[in-house]
Amino acid sequence: MKKIFFARTALLATASLGILVPSVSSNAEVLDESKVSITYALNQYVESLNTVQVSEENTQEQPQEEAATCRYPEFEGKCLAYVDEAVNVREEPDEESERVGSLPVHGIALVVEKGDTWTKIESGITMGYVRNDFLLFGDTAGAYAEETCPKKAKINTETLYVRAKQDEGSDCLTMVGEGESYEVIQDGSVDEWVHIRVDSDIEGYVSAQYVDVSYGFSHALSVAEEEEIRKKEQEAEEARLAEMTSTKRQEVVNYALQFLGNPYVYGGTSLTNGTDCSGFTMSVYAHFGYGLPRTAAQQMAGLTNVSLDSIQPGDLLFYKDKSGNVGHVTMYIGGGQVVHASSSTTGIIISGIGYRTPCGAARIIWD
Repeated sequence: MKKIFFARTALLATASLGILVPSVSSNAEVLDESKVSITYALNQYVESLNTVQVSEENTQEQPQEEAATCRYPEFEGKCLAYVDEAVNVREEPDEESERVGSLPVHGIALVVEKGDTWTKIESGITMGYVRNDFLLFGDTAGAYAEETCPKKAKINTETLYVRAKQDEGSDCLTMVGEGESYEVIQDGSVDEWVHIRVDSDIEGYVSAQYVDVSYGFSHALSVAEEEEIRKKEQEAEEARLAEMTSTKRQEVVNYALQFLGNPYVYGGTSLTNGTDCSGFTMSVYAHFGYGLPRTAAQQMAGLTNVSLDSIQPGDLLFYKDKSGNVGHVTMYIGGGQVVHASSSTTGIIISGIGYRTPCGAARIIWD
């Protein structure tokens, strides 16, 4: 009788806990009520609680694991050109298919349909197929952009000071104008400041609230857009040449423009193998029999100055460096533009006259 009493007590305990005792597996097995104890019932209950707890933990952790799989959500559904110059966009996924445009280096596009070998992309007004060998997708594209793609800072205010330090009270190195874009130097600057390179001898900090920073991405160009660009470049070149007369000053400009794209080398004077800014102007004028001093500061001091509002093609424009001394020189070519040996990144290029604030001008050839 005592044995039955304890067995019934255990059964009541398990029932109150919501636990069912396993049923007898066969008629040959007789359940001894003495083995159905409170300890057995509690152990079964604890195991059931542990199972529920593990299940809840797994449910809570799952969204975190899924969220961690996308490091660059801004590149989801997009791709980047993985090329040195440009890759053709085809009308169909076939090398022999008609070319509908091109996706340049650092070109970004929407992924319309990704295949095993070809991907259909949309970029700008161009839609077509590009081989997967020349594309990076999603997080891979984001990591590539973060590591290799340049950033640019576009000025969104009329005039902006370029400071020597990340401080409004630091020296002003130069001023830059609205709409101009400059290379961003990645050096861990604080959020309130952006480090930019103006040219070979000027780099400094601008207030982040007055610039729009973005990757230097490009979009695809359709065949029609490529042709339009070619025509505009040809027209601009013809207009520039038409503006020039047969005067000696403009002959100097024509000669200087032959060396566009050649390298910048600090201390160099070779128009073909490498020159710095003052070496460029000195060597160009030397071709016409004029002897100019070697440095930008010496050229400004040794030549006849003219006012900035009366400059003519062939005149030299001077700029101060971060120390406040004259450290850069360009040549005015007319049409609001200058040619100069700018930096080791760009070499000899043409820039707008307002790309930087000049501090003076000088003339070599007088009518």
